[in-house]
Amino acid sequence: MRVKILSSTSSFNGVTYNTNKTQNEKGELTRLRNFGYLQDTKEVGPHEVKNYLMAHSNRNSIVKDKQFHAMISCKGREYSKEQLTDIAHEWVDKMGYGSNPFLIVFHKDTANNHVHIVSSRIDKEGKKINDSFEKLRAQEVINEIMRLNPKHEAGKAIEKLKEFHFSTKAQGMMILENLGFKLREKNEQLELIKYGSVQGTMSLSEINQKIQSYELNKSRAFQLKAILDKYSKVYQTKPIPLFEPTHDGKNQKPIGYRSDLGDFLKDKFGVELKFHGKEGKTPYGYSIIDNSSRIIFKGSEVFPLKSLMEQEGERKSYQSKDKIKELLVDKIGGKVKLQSALNDFPTVRKGMEYHSLQFENRDGNSYLKTSQGDVPTKDILSPDQQLALAKYFSESGDQSRTQTQEEFDLIPMLNIANDVDDEAVHGRRRNKKRKGDNEITR
Repeated sequence: MRVKILSSTSSFNGVTYNTNKTQNEKGELTRLRNFGYLQDTKEVGPHEVKNYLMAHSNRNSIVKDKQFHAMISCKGREYSKEQLTDIAHEWVDKMGYGSNPFLIVFHKDTANNHVHIVSSRIDKEGKKINDSFEKLRAQEVINEIMRLNPKHEAGKAIEKLKEFHFSTKAQGMMILENLGFKLREKNEQLELIKYGSVQGTMSLSEINQKIQSYELNKSRAFQLKAILDKYSKVYQTKPIPLFEPTHDGKNQKPIGYRSDLGDFLKDKFGVELKFHGKEGKTPYGYSIIDNSSRIIFKGSEVFPLKSLMEQEGERKSYQSKDKIKELLVDKIGGKVKLQSALNDFPTVRKGMEYHSLQFENRDGNSYLKTSQGDVPTKDILSPDQQLALAKYFSESGDQSRTQTQEEFDLIPMLNIANDVDDEAVHGRRRNKKRKGDNEITR
């Protein structure tokens, strides 16, 4: 879990929301606290939120940049919207901003789920909230909440590396990098860096000793060769480059490769294929991390990359455990939203619009569209609910709806595509200018 304190401003640009409802949603308001009369307002615009924060902050005329803006992110989709929101709320309390007006906004527009927190640096008495050693304290607080000890993590990572047999320093470093550490060589030591600080060290001479003592385990290499030969004829072997996504959907920084064969081997045998390439181009080599025997092989020691890529066979795709979990969560989320639309609103139309549901009719059956695939409504609705949905279709005559959301939440929502500070974090600039402060329906 990572936390970052973002820039302070005098204009509360962290509360800049996109109100163009034709664009894909990039964020969702998940918590709004201590905003007085705005708490019970059904419709609130970004200018109202800004004005409230500015009025609250005007208790202090000395401090210029009064906005407090932070981001908390997890690895991939490790934590859900609800979990990150609760973690952020506890973090806000421990950082001293819990009594101030603050909002938490969930984002899923990058490879890592994350939330933004916007508040004021001025408390109710007009005093500036203590920000001494703020960045260091921010990470310490999140570690406390997550019950993490980064130095203990580093120690465990080093012990894990010592269990492995490998023939190059790069292979050993790959194990530590997979565990989330950045590495730096300094004074004959390999430093393990996390949260901006050195959390542990390992002697380079100790790593060199392991390299010098390495002997190819021919028996295990032969077993792995047989496994690769067998399953490369079944599953797709082509490495697919992975990129960190951006707001506009364009590829940005290459973050590695995956393959259907690799996903299968990891789930089935605990064997990881790590492809090596540059800028998302065709890999020039690969390594095999055999977690069961604690050996890192060069791919060429087991099964040449060229032979692996040239295998012919069924070429089936494979859904990893993580992918299946993601698919299940998405479909369950769609089911809950659909049932809510039918039961929790005065009219079905209002429910559909609130949850931004999208449908398609094929072969006389209706399907709820999700980002992971279409779900037959007959599989998730009772007969009475199916009748209600059919009636809605017949009355509306229009079964297309706007973009779906992956998560269901009854908390009123705000759209936030053009968060100025968020753009700065990701290093992007937009050419389009917003046209005024439109009203947002919560």
